[in-house]
Amino acid sequence: MAVATASVLAVAGCSSSGDGKNKGGESRGNPGVTKEERQRADAEARERAKDEAAMKDAALRYEKARVANDVRTMCSLMTPNKRGGDGSPDACAQRLKNLADEKPEPGITVSVEGIPVDVSPIGEHPQGSGLMVKETAVEGARTSVRREALRMVKTDGAWLVDQKMNVRDEDMSAGSPVRNALMRSSE
Repeated sequence: MAVATASVLAVAGCSSSGDGKNKGGESRGNPGVTKEERQRADAEARERAKDEAAMKDAALRYEKARVANDVRTMCSLMTPNKRGGDGSPDACAQRLKNLADEKPEPGITVSVEGIPVDVSPIGEHPQGSGLMVKETAVEGARTSVRREALRMVKTDGAWLVDQKMNVRDEDMSAGSPVRNALMRSSE
């Protein structure tokens, strides 16, 4: 029995000449997209990246302040809802005063893991973006890791923490550990 093998190589739209544009100013690689549309999309992507960086920075500053027992900074990075009471940073700092008196644990580092995820409103928490923050403590040869999910809400142009939940082991096996933790009822 004879076996016939046929190979077909199809090459479409490949050219090494020209500037990648046709006469209408459209990109050959993406027909129908004008230079202006591409520039607008690039500008929007840059703005989203800046916004994400600002969100991650606020989450990291909040978590570092929490680890250092710096209640003034912590409270300044919370939404009025998270601050409780009258919602003011001063009242929040007064309420958390006992933390400020505690000595911070040495050898703890914090980092933001992954990318933000959209989180739906739940209870008193509005729609926001969720981030995972990892806290690593090193004591001698022993290392421990703790993860928290933060609900970040943009208020008056600033990213603030509205909710903080521990990320449990069972959350880590979920499709989105951050979303899973933030959609649980409060602990």
